[in-house]
Amino acid sequence: MSETTGQDMKDTITAFLVLLLMVPLAWAEEGPRTGFFKKSITPLELLGEEGAKAMSSVFAPDEKLTWQLSVPKNYDPAKPAGIMVFIGWADWGAGKREWNSVLEDNNIIWIGLIGGGDKKTVTERMLKAILAKVVLEREYKVDPDRHYLFGYSGGAQVAAILATSKPELFKGALFCTGALPWGKTNPEKLDLIRQNRFVFMAGSHDDGKRNIRRAAKSYERAGVVNTKYVLMSNVGRSMPSKTYFEQAVNYLDSRSQGGNKQK
Repeated sequence: MSETTGQDMKDTITAFLVLLLMVPLAWAEEGPRTGFFKKSITPLELLGEEGAKAMSSVFAPDEKLTWQLSVPKNYDPAKPAGIMVFIGWADWGAGKREWNSVLEDNNIIWIGLIGGGDKKTVTERMLKAILAKVVLEREYKVDPDRHYLFGYSGGAQVAAILATSKPELFKGALFCTGALPWGKTNPEKLDLIRQNRFVFMAGSHDDGKRNIRRAAKSYERAGVVNTKYVLMSNVGRSMPSKTYFEQAVNYLDSRSQGGNKQK
């Protein structure tokens, strides 16, 4: 599938978001599943005919879309969970096993794109990232004020586009070993972006660390004061260790001043 133009992509996503507001939730009768598992569903099953039609230029109505989930075993519907949407450079959607305790301690559900790597179009990856929340809402109670993106390597650039174009949806983002600085013009929704939090992570042995630092600086110059740059010691283009991942999660969650953070 060929890449759409920037305006076409924007129009598609805008129309799609309007229709999402009309999609009824379908709660699972057997109760929410916890642990590590994959979830596949078609646009037609997830969104109904109108929703599937709105995104038919990107995904066929009967196309199986898949995400990797990691739901804390202590998940409690009475305590709406945060969401960490992962976009990587490859087609797998899993994180590190050592992060599970961080997700559980902070009541966050992990949902990563499977089949959403660098070979896919930006529009496909962005729509699957947006759909992740809809997928979770079928079975779980989630906290929209703790809805975060995690972009790794090439996925960090897609996460940056999405975090700055839809700051009303995603309240923070972690960009790891990849970044996308702003050009001479600031994003349209800068006031909303300034309310969110962003973490930029680079390995000390990563040749691209200067570009990541430059991207972080572009946020800071635009008045996004809740921006944190982290240099991970003794690694190259690697995913963060448990310690660095926990540091990033705590920083993103501090946006709510503790008011929406459930443990």
